[in-house]
Amino acid sequence: LGGVQAVVPVAPPDELQADHVGSALAQLRIGDRQVADLARLQRALAAQPDSETLLFQVARLQVWLDRRADALVTFRRLLAVAPGHAEARHMAAVLAGEPPEKASAEYIASTFDAFADSFDEKLVGWLEYRAPQQLAALARRVLDGRIAERAIDLGCGTGLVGAEVKGLVRRLDGVDLSPRMIGHARRRGVYADLAVEELVALLQRRPDSYDLALAADVLIYIGDLRPLFAALHGALRDGGLFIASVEKGGGARYIAEKSGRYQHGEDYLRRRAEEAGFDLVALEEVVLRKEENRPAAGYVFALRRRPPVAADPLAALSTDDLLAQLAQPAAGLLAAVAQRMIGRDFQVGWALDIGGGMARHAEDLRRLSQHLDMVDPDPARVRVAFESGAFDECEAAGTLDYLEARPDHYDLILAGDALVRAPDAPALFSAVKVALAVAGVFIALADPARQDAATLQAQAQAEGLVVLAVEPVSLPDGRPGLCLIAES
Repeated sequence: LGGVQAVVPVAPPDELQADHVGSALAQLRIGDRQVADLARLQRALAAQPDSETLLFQVARLQVWLDRRADALVTFRRLLAVAPGHAEARHMAAVLAGEPPEKASAEYIASTFDAFADSFDEKLVGWLEYRAPQQLAALARRVLDGRIAERAIDLGCGTGLVGAEVKGLVRRLDGVDLSPRMIGHARRRGVYADLAVEELVALLQRRPDSYDLALAADVLIYIGDLRPLFAALHGALRDGGLFIASVEKGGGARYIAEKSGRYQHGEDYLRRRAEEAGFDLVALEEVVLRKEENRPAAGYVFALRRRPPVAADPLAALSTDDLLAQLAQPAAGLLAAVAQRMIGRDFQVGWALDIGGGMARHAEDLRRLSQHLDMVDPDPARVRVAFESGAFDECEAAGTLDYLEARPDHYDLILAGDALVRAPDAPALFSAVKVALAVAGVFIALADPARQDAATLQAQAQAEGLVVLAVEPVSLPDGRPGLCLIAES
């Protein structure tokens, strides 16, 4: 290898055939070497248990080998030794199932400062990084011969995107959290202005400034895209474009992978774009780079800013007025049962309120779950729920279809009147069974005038739910009710 002076591809990349068997064998060989390296490092760590360097190296190898529980313990040991270690703090939260809404500025800046000098060589040469070319190709198609007057490269890094789009824009700005990355970008000579700053803060300071914004492999460090999309909508001019890449996720949410990076599903991108005032004009599935010797699937997409619309009358209502429109009489009772079932010292991942009647108790439920969604077939009610700000996701859809499209998704499902409204209780139980994760809890109120306790229990059990209790309750208006508590 030391004698190789240059690498010449034997064929254009698009003509190369993937060698899946060779890739799998290479992965096994790498894995064997990493297991041996881990054993060596663990022996060294036993002799130096407080070594920050060894703890970090061991934790990273455990993550690579998918030993997540071991990695979580090691990252927590590292935090005990070095409480300010930004990557350890981020990874411990991800591996514990409690990822932050985005990676911290300290984590990103320290990671890419350390990576800056070898970034281009490793990412482009070793990992076959393609996102800058893919973004430029999509920008060329969407611009359709036009030149963007002013553009910004978000998370510009060493300037790989800038080099690809310099013929598409008259003026190009860049922003990144890593000063060392910015230093490399400056040497390319394609940026009119470069800033070391958090990108949402910068966009908020530059309203109505850009015709084009680009972000290659930046959104993989942001889970919740709402703050970024809102800032982009303000910084882009009418008709302005946002072109970006993401790692491919599934469904209507984002997830944090063992790598600590975030993946976004197509449904999530569409919903966040629509809410923020963008039209989705293009979305393509691509291979962004290699990841652990395998292709890393992703999307490149283009959003176009819509002009502002007339103010929505709902936006003028106070939060109390909005919550009053969603209120269900027995919401407090359901919240208390949920607290009892989950416990005060525990938190689950995802909760769903069927009908939105739990809005007044959203803060209590957020102490029990990291995310709180709402579904109802009535678009007007869903709009009220969205404006109230009580929920992370608000979906206007049939309850059964919504649940069946999200297998193993929810740890807690609450139904204030879904059983009362459901024409077919067994069908609802079946859909709930699909949507509940392992040991997920379903709590629902029923009307004893329609179904007695024995019938409810039999119907739920027939659909695969484990019924823990069917408790008689007194509703706030004095009517009797039944509270069904079941597990997946």
